[in-house]
Amino acid sequence: MERHVWQAEHYRRSNSRQYRTAVEALELAGLHGGRLADVGCGSGEITRNMAERGFAVTASDFSPSMVAATRRLCEGFPVTVEVRDARELKLEPAAFDIVHCSWVLHWLDDIDHALNEMARAVKPGGALILQWSRANARGSEDGVTILHGVMNRPRWRDRLADTPFAMHQHPADEVVARLVSSGLAIELPPTELDAQFVAEPVALARIMRAAGLAAQADKLGDDADDFVIEVATEMIAANQLNPHNTRLIARKA
Repeated sequence: MERHVWQAEHYRRSNSRQYRTAVEALELAGLHGGRLADVGCGSGEITRNMAERGFAVTASDFSPSMVAATRRLCEGFPVTVEVRDARELKLEPAAFDIVHCSWVLHWLDDIDHALNEMARAVKPGGALILQWSRANARGSEDGVTILHGVMNRPRWRDRLADTPFAMHQHPADEVVARLVSSGLAIELPPTELDAQFVAEPVALARIMRAAGLAAQADKLGDDADDFVIEVATEMIAANQLNPHNTRLIARKA
């Protein structure tokens, strides 16, 4: 996905629930101050929230727009933020009381480096908090199956041939195995969040256009609304509205 399509103002308007679930996860892990790494900081609300609670935060995101928004929102707080692809993540080893990463893993084709780097960055007694979509069993059908069918229709196929949908499936059991092999203990086993998408085509299309289908919408220009509404309508008709959002908390002994 091209970085320029991730625009902070669009993301912020459509992803308030993702913000709330991240705060819930962080509170479950226990918040006692210290250092926190926010991997995939988005438009900065979580980074700001944690800084207000006394954390020194090291934040990163793939999108320059997101990083700029985070810098503005966190001005005056103990926050450092940089443009960084999670596939090339670099964190100080054994330095963070909490490493937090919500709604990023499913955008990575290969999660091994990111998981290893995050696990390595947790200090003894610290926690790694992960939330991601498409944590369902490998090969099982979900909304992405419907999306691929729409993208392959004559109106869209050629125009989107060089803009594939980049949301990958990383089953929860595979993520657990990677973390355990990195020396972490699972504190909160993978828990699927109750996060059905809204079953109304225009509202669902608005959410998808802001994030998941931002690259395709950018490519289609004036036809973007037709495309995202078509996808939303098909997903609702097929009752494939569960993104299989999952939460996991691991801790280093």
